[in-house]
Amino acid sequence: MPRPRRNLFYPLLGIVGFAFTITAASYCVSVLRGVRPETARQEPHAIQQLMDRHGTSILVGELIVLAIATVGAVGLDHVEGERIRAAATRSGGPRPP
Repeated sequence: MPRPRRNLFYPLLGIVGFAFTITAASYCVSVLRGVRPETARQEPHAIQQLMDRHGTSILVGELIVLAIATVGAVGLDHVEGERIRAAATRSGGPRPP
């Protein structure tokens, strides 16, 4: 039975998922500081300024990349599974589930 190939979408999903988590947390802090300005510092941090200006766009972009990478990972896993199943059938071995 042939060995399954690596799915290169998984590292991409891990990296973008981690970045999305950090971005979402930063965006939440930015929104909370906007709701309660008395708790905000005098000078906003650079990350807070970035989230205030471009937070929604960054989150949407990361969600789009996550969606594309998820579809790619599932599709590649499906194609790889079919390739392994076809190779097992041709060799006459037991058919994998």
